[in-house]
Amino acid sequence: MRFSLFFKIFFLTTLMSGCESNTSFNDEDLNINGEDISDIFILEDNLSNSLESSYSFIALGDSYTIGEGVNENERWPNQFVDVAYENGVDFDQPIIIAETGWKTYDLLNAINQTNFTKKYDYVSLLIGVNNQFNSRPIDEFEQDLNDLMEEMKKIKKNDGSIIIISIPDWGYSPFGESSDMIDISSQIDLFNSSLRKFASTNNLKFVDVTEISRRGIDEPNLIAGDSLHPSGIMYLEWAKKIYEIWID
Repeated sequence: MRFSLFFKIFFLTTLMSGCESNTSFNDEDLNINGEDISDIFILEDNLSNSLESSYSFIALGDSYTIGEGVNENERWPNQFVDVAYENGVDFDQPIIIAETGWKTYDLLNAINQTNFTKKYDYVSLLIGVNNQFNSRPIDEFEQDLNDLMEEMKKIKKNDGSIIIISIPDWGYSPFGESSDMIDISSQIDLFNSSLRKFASTNNLKFVDVTEISRRGIDEPNLIAGDSLHPSGIMYLEWAKKIYEIWID
């Protein structure tokens, strides 16, 4: 059927380009084998739109962005691109600047050492768990966020979009269960409060994935084999929520 329609579009375009200026069509001419010509041109418009450039996307962060413990296709940025595609939004494969163990200043250093050759339509930031884990002061975290904001402005397009993602709660994992879960959660909430305020101050969208992460202790399939990081199943839930808030 699609090949037939392509052929009809080609035939009509050729026919119309060769017609005299006084050529007209009657009602019967507007139907080819029972198919209205307007449907064909709608298809042609859709095909034209599908040829438009896809969106570029760069994800900044730490182990939660690089996907420690899961395959590349299970990382949340990669699954986000898949979710977007399923909803008719085309993204290039994500560029990821992230490493396990990175704190905010590690990410800043990496960005400063990267030679960016383009600017991006979409930029995500998920950082801070290692600041919390290593007992770094909250005011240092907040200053680094401001510095990261300046760097993100440089790498996003003028009409680009930045999203801030909350820090997951590793206390609700089998690894964190042996620690003081209440204290970990309290600290995570404190850092996330700074992230939420940072997003609001800079008029950025904010996605809370922390509550999803807190289901990990009761739903083992949400945790990767290392007993600490999210599984691909949890990352898919993140990806869907991020898409709904950021794009949908």
